[in-house]
Amino acid sequence: MRLRTSAGIVLAAGIAACTFSREISVQGHQLLKPMPGGLVNSVNLEEQLQKGMIPEVLEFLAGPGKRTVDSTRGARVAGRAVLERGDFTGALPLLERAHAEEGRLQERAETAWAVAQAYYWLGRFEESARWVGTARAQGLLIAQGWAAFLESAGSEPLYGGAPEGARLVAKMQYGRPRIPRLLAMVNGRETDAMVFDTGASLSLLTESAATRMGIERVEGAIASAVGLHQTEIPMGFGWARTVRIGDLTLEHVPFGILPDDALTFGTSGTPYTFDGVLGVHLLKELDWLVDYETRQVRAVRLPPGMRRGSREQNVFFRRLKPMVRASLNQEPWFLFLLDTGSEPTMVTRRGVQKARNVRSEATYPMTLEGIGQSRVSWGKLSKVTVGVEKYMVRFADIIVKEGGEGIEDGVLGSSFLGNFDVAIRFSTMTLTLERPIDRRLREQAQAVEGRPSPF
Repeated sequence: MRLRTSAGIVLAAGIAACTFSREISVQGHQLLKPMPGGLVNSVNLEEQLQKGMIPEVLEFLAGPGKRTVDSTRGARVAGRAVLERGDFTGALPLLERAHAEEGRLQERAETAWAVAQAYYWLGRFEESARWVGTARAQGLLIAQGWAAFLESAGSEPLYGGAPEGARLVAKMQYGRPRIPRLLAMVNGRETDAMVFDTGASLSLLTESAATRMGIERVEGAIASAVGLHQTEIPMGFGWARTVRIGDLTLEHVPFGILPDDALTFGTSGTPYTFDGVLGVHLLKELDWLVDYETRQVRAVRLPPGMRRGSREQNVFFRRLKPMVRASLNQEPWFLFLLDTGSEPTMVTRRGVQKARNVRSEATYPMTLEGIGQSRVSWGKLSKVTVGVEKYMVRFADIIVKEGGEGIEDGVLGSSFLGNFDVAIRFSTMTLTLERPIDRRLREQAQAVEGRPSPF
């Protein structure tokens, strides 16, 4: 039996081409009631982890409840939870032990794929390729082209060049469409503005842009990319010697390569075309401040291979993508794809079914336009709040995405994020929101006190 796995690269979500109320209001984030304790036990460990209760599962396994869990199962579940927390180095011994001890072929294959993901996030591509081969041999359907791409990395460190603590400041384009774009140079050649896209698993270029910028292609490495419209697109791979954003240069940078029309959005009116996107595998190398009001981003280079996470953590990695812990109609907790490359914020049908405080309503088709000039019509809900950290946004209408494979309960797009100054700290795995005036006053106070800004 061959088992499918979500190894495809996810692209930007798209832009809204629908007529429905964009009215929103921003409020302080309050839950109707806190999450009750004792939700995780030895019986439902895997179920609760799948629901996104990652800190709660780890807390259970760190306490006396661990004694009630079989050693191999405990290592497997803990390894996956630690991987999703972003501690890739810490996940490896747990997952490798679970793989060695596990007798069931399906679990061995899934655990091998989890090990491959840990090495992928660490930038150790050749070791990731070896574990992809193990997962394939044990039954997972992972494209051979993905393994060939990983094997092509060689011994040179990924994202070299910029030292720890190096900073960048760059102008950001935003508006028509409402997704952030940055000017970048690839191999010393200017690009059109590239989408700042946390929802893309890997940085991407179109065929024409890759040729124009002298990307070194990996011959024979072909896999598929999947947009949030479930459109599959053939994708090649290649390597850039350098990528420069602002005054910061990164070396030995991987890219996926897509057909020219894949990054064209819009089937009505004027289409929007981009040379490429900066995906989360690159973006995770820095902490970011995205200032939507003044159209600027700042960033700080992180130590390569650092251990990530914090007590305040609300961002987790799942299926090669960053997920944010959010409330839905003030009910905790849901996992939303953190997708700066999507205009709309959306809930999935799975998220609606999971929520106790969201009432289904009659379907009113909403049209969205996505990658490759695709169009889909989905339904909507009215009067829905999505809460993250200190704030929640109340939407008069919110899109209900049909099918949620790979994105869990929803998508946190620019219609939510654009109301704030957004700090995405991959060091602490936190998404922090501030109103622009609050951030300016805080930074002025810090300057008077002689405390430098982290950005």
